[in-house]
Amino acid sequence: MPNKTRSLKSFLQKLDSQGDLHHVRTTVSCNQEISAITDRVCKSTGGGQALLFESVRESRFPVVTNLFGSARRAAFAWGRGASFQDIAELIKNAQGRGSDERLRNLVRARGRCSAPAGRLELPLRQYGLTSLPALQNWPGDGGRFLTLAQVYLRDPQNQRINCGIYRMQILDDDRAAIRFLPGSDGARIFEAYAQAKRNMPVAITLGSDPAWLAAAAFPLPMDISESDFARWLSDRPLSSARAPLTDLTIPADAEFVMEGVVCPEENTLEGPFGNHTGYYAPPDRAAVFHLQALYHGEDPVFPATVVGPPPMENVHLMRGSEPLTLALLNVDYPCIERLRFIEQGIFHGCVVLGVDCSRDQEIFDLASALWQQGPLKRSRLLIFCDREIEIEPLSVVLWRLINRVDPEQDILVEHGRMAIDVTRPPSGPPVVPSSDIVDLINRRWHEYGF
Repeated sequence: MPNKTRSLKSFLQKLDSQGDLHHVRTTVSCNQEISAITDRVCKSTGGGQALLFESVRESRFPVVTNLFGSARRAAFAWGRGASFQDIAELIKNAQGRGSDERLRNLVRARGRCSAPAGRLELPLRQYGLTSLPALQNWPGDGGRFLTLAQVYLRDPQNQRINCGIYRMQILDDDRAAIRFLPGSDGARIFEAYAQAKRNMPVAITLGSDPAWLAAAAFPLPMDISESDFARWLSDRPLSSARAPLTDLTIPADAEFVMEGVVCPEENTLEGPFGNHTGYYAPPDRAAVFHLQALYHGEDPVFPATVVGPPPMENVHLMRGSEPLTLALLNVDYPCIERLRFIEQGIFHGCVVLGVDCSRDQEIFDLASALWQQGPLKRSRLLIFCDREIEIEPLSVVLWRLINRVDPEQDILVEHGRMAIDVTRPPSGPPVVPSSDIVDLINRRWHEYGF
């Protein structure tokens, strides 16, 4: 079913009508209080409700957190990609040899279905970055951070617009540190501007149709744009606009828009930052964003996510990509039949794969191939299980792993990454009740007084 959500506000209205949005009307603080409330709710059964903080002490803008903190809410962001049956059928019937080519053809056929982007119509606001209710999540954080900033850049080599999610630390009214992780598209594009000794134009949005966020989070092939992918995920046109100063194409329905430049010769110390590892990422050098303009819509809502020990909201958002990831992998590697990201290591691409492989060496050949390209190329841990083993819950996988794996033969370590082969056949018959006894106790169960 096509995703009908057209903006962050309409998404919130939908959640509210379903009783899935909790309003916090008492005044709360950006300094750890909102984050601590969100952390407790995230860790409740099922991930809890989305949270709308209507009165924030340090800002005039309300804050929404835990937007995608349940499987059902995360499915809104992934649209057609949330159903394996639907997405697998589309990719199976698409033209192309490999998964990248098939996805490229699907996106090109259906993704570019909106009208040409006009100019952004939001009025310029005389606010600085410190007016935003950016959160300090943890006591040891180096300051307040934007944690759901969608950063738009133009690749100087091919003029394509790239969108990624990068954390930003507010430094003052006019500056923010922006962290491009090594190996990211943002780092590659920034380096291209640095080599050319040119300032890099940057547009940043906060709050828009959830499909934009899913697209920015997914590891796309370089020649598929996040905007086209977002339109394809949502299976309908999405409104785009050209930012007035940078001319970068951005969501027209964004709650907040910032424009500015990053100077390649300038950097600053960013962090510490409380991370999903359960520890603080240490301070490190980061690029500096210089704000030139800030816009916002009518009665805007500021989206934020809390990063920390799982389970957290972002785990559900990443889990929502499992059907699409599996469908793409199955095109290139038909032996991969099941996939489940490991919650505790989801941001390192740690995954359990259910496979149908028979030759001893084939598993490690498959692992090496997965590390070469595709959505698992940065995975730190690949665990391969045969058809007989259920890949969920993880406790079953660990039980099988501990009892079946020969560390000398079944573990591959390559460039700081590990693959574990749990497909070794068992040494004897399984320990299960006989069918006669199962039939007997089924017939007599009511006699046992249960």
